Amino acid sequence: MINIKIKEAADILNARCTGTCDLDKHMKGVSIDSRNVTRNNLFIPIKGMTVNGHTFVKDAIKNGAAATLWNIDEPNPPHDIAVILVEDTVKGLQELSRYYRNKLKTTKIIGVTGSNGKTSTKDITAAILSQKYKTQKTIGNYNTEIGVPFTLLSLDEDCEAAVIEMGMERKGEIDFLTDLVQPEVAIITSVGLVHIDNFPSIEEIAKAKLEIVKGIKDGGLFIYFGDDRLIEETVRNTEINESIRKQTFGLNKNNTIWLKEFNQDLDGITIRVSDESFDELHIDILGKHQALNAMAAILAAQEFGMNSEEIQSGLLKIEKTGLRNEIISINKCNILNDCYKSNPVSINAALDIFELFKSKKKIAVLGDMLGYREMSHDIHYNVGKSLSHHNIDELITIGEEAKYIAKAAKENTNIKNIVEFDTKEAAALYLKKYLMEDCTILVKGSRFLKLEYIANKLKEWENE
Repeated sequence: MINIKIKEAADILNARCTGTCDLDKHMKGVSIDSRNVTRNNLFIPIKGMTVNGHTFVKDAIKNGAAATLWNIDEPNPPHDIAVILVEDTVKGLQELSRYYRNKLKTTKIIGVTGSNGKTSTKDITAAILSQKYKTQKTIGNYNTEIGVPFTLLSLDEDCEAAVIEMGMERKGEIDFLTDLVQPEVAIITSVGLVHIDNFPSIEEIAKAKLEIVKGIKDGGLFIYFGDDRLIEETVRNTEINESIRKQTFGLNKNNTIWLKEFNQDLDGITIRVSDESFDELHIDILGKHQALNAMAAILAAQEFGMNSEEIQSGLLKIEKTGLRNEIISINKCNILNDCYKSNPVSINAALDIFELFKSKKKIAVLGDMLGYREMSHDIHYNVGKSLSHHNIDELITIGEEAKYIAKAAKENTNIKNIVEFDTKEAAALYLKKYLMEDCTILVKGSRFLKLEYIANKLKEWENE
């Protein structure tokens, strides 16, 4: 993590210090949450839409912060701590991360973006790299203009390899983030209609994702899903530094690496890939899409000089980010808790995993998918139609948009029972009756809905 004198930080930010200010005191690491401040941290309060971090500075001081950044237009800066006055604390965070990234001369970084699969690809890649290198990765889903610089500042000075996830909601964000990250390797897992409410078309989303190539270091590697015609076309129409090499993964044989065989059960997936240096590979995750993510990770690991034995070992040691295909067993009831986000592609992937369960009753709980503007009704309706391809005994929908899933299911499927709820609380109470039954419940919805509430409540009720 960054270890820097207060004076150095102020100079980097061209800022003035006030308060109790020992300019030679070292700050070790940063925190953007006063509850997580540890001794000698630099506290960086963020002013958000609903919460202003400046109001929690006293808690940061109590927990041992050495200094705090402070928006110059915020009133009442503290007097009992070093205060570094800046125009914008978010920009201050970003500029410190840029400085620190440039100091990490021996750290090789892989940047990962994509509409689907970036978090899993991050987790798989980090697991593999850790077999040979001291490796760190984005914690949870800190993949924004705040999360990415925070992750960079959290890297140890002796970190040898880092896997940084980069999210995107608007044009220009990936360009900005990759300029901070400066990856040796960049991966695009997929392009889909996620955040289409901020773009005029999916083609523009693809262009925005391809911004990642601008920040790849000279001689670096660009890895992408080669089966996607839109990505291929966008790559052809994007100006890419001639020193940047390109490799692809997918199902088709024209990719650098492609999937030859795929099998799965509840213990994970087993695959064979086109690279003959690998035998059968077992991975402790579920879904065919994860085989694709694993192949992207394999290419990245090979770029960093890893052999097949090291890669195979890493695939058996993946530390997964939560709320993705998490299996929770309560009595005879299984809950497939996959509620970090929701879109048609990820719903289909979750339903494929849902099929693996051999319970007497299969219940799908689907909430609103957000961010589709005027296309929302049609997209939800089409998801409902597609449910006819899956073995579902009961469909529960949550939210106004999800009512179109229910409508389509009623008109196009043989699902026996379809129930609509306005709230997750009402849905959880309804599902409580299934805790003693031989059943599987899939819970899937957009992050805004926080549908993990359902699994958490059902666990609470387990022994009632």
